[in-house]
Amino acid sequence: MAPQAGGQGGTKSGARMPAPSYLAKASEPVPSEPKESPDPLEDMNRKVQDFNSGVNHGLVYPIAKAYRESVPEPVRDRIDAFTTNLSEPMTFANNVLQLRPDAALVTLARFITNSTVGLGGLFDVAATVGQKKQSGDFGQTLYVWGVEDSPYLVLPVLGPTNLRDALGTGVELLAPSQAVPMLPTKMATLVQNANTVDTYGKPVAGLGKVELMEELEASSLDFYAMLRSMSDQKRQAELKEAREQSLLYWQPPNSASATAEAKQAAILDTPPPAGEMKPLTRRRVIIGEPKVE
Repeated sequence: MAPQAGGQGGTKSGARMPAPSYLAKASEPVPSEPKESPDPLEDMNRKVQDFNSGVNHGLVYPIAKAYRESVPEPVRDRIDAFTTNLSEPMTFANNVLQLRPDAALVTLARFITNSTVGLGGLFDVAATVGQKKQSGDFGQTLYVWGVEDSPYLVLPVLGPTNLRDALGTGVELLAPSQAVPMLPTKMATLVQNANTVDTYGKPVAGLGKVELMEELEASSLDFYAMLRSMSDQKRQAELKEAREQSLLYWQPPNSASATAEAKQAAILDTPPPAGEMKPLTRRRVIIGEPKVE
C-alpha cells in the first residue's frame, strides 16, 4: 500500500529542503567593523612621541629638507615608484594569506607589468591601465584571521602602530628583501600615516612629504590626538577592505534577499490572532434618480 501524502514515510507538500551546510546562515553573526584602537598606554605613548618629535626636528626634518632641495621631483617620483615595486612581493604574499584572490592577482599583475614595461619599477605603468595598488601586510593578515582589538602603541622612531601591527612589522623585517626598504621607511612613518602613503616599501620616498607633517605638527593643538586619529582612520579602512574581500567572510550574494523573502512569506502565511480578526460588514449603497426641482 502506497504511503499517504503527509503520512509517515511521505513528504509534506509544504516542506522545504534544508540549506547546504557550506552556505552562510542568516543566524551567523556578521563580522564586526574595525574599531578604533584603545589607548590604555597613553601616558607612555605620549612620552615616546615627545622623543620621536625630538628625533624628527633634530634629524628627519633637516634630512627631508635637504632631500627635497637637492633631488628633483621627477627623480623623487622614480624612487617612489621603484620602492613601491619592491614591496609588491610582500603584499602579494599577504593577499594570499588573507584569501583575497582578486587582490593577489592585481598585485601580481602590477609587479610583472612594472618590472618589465615599467623598467624595473621606475614607472608605475600598471596604474595607468587600471591596476590599483593593493593593501596587504602581516598585521592586516592577523586581523583577518581573528586578531582584532589591539591597543594603540607609539614605538621609538618608528611611530604610531598597535601591538598587532608591531608584531606584523617584526615578522616582515625578517624577510631579507624587506629589511632594507622598510628600515628607512619607518623613519618617516609619521608622514606616511598622515598622508595615506603605503606603510611598507617606501624607503626615502616618505622624506619628500615630511614638510606637510611638519606643518601639521606646528598647527595642531594636540598633535598626539590628531596623529592617532588620522593613523587610526587610515588603518581601519585597510582592515575593512581586507575583511570584505577575504573568502573567509564570503557570503552568497543572494542570501540577504532570500532571507528577507522568507521572512515576508512567513508573515503572509501566519494568520492574525483571533482577537484581532474583525468581521466583514456589508453596506448597501442605493443610488436614486436625481431630484429635479
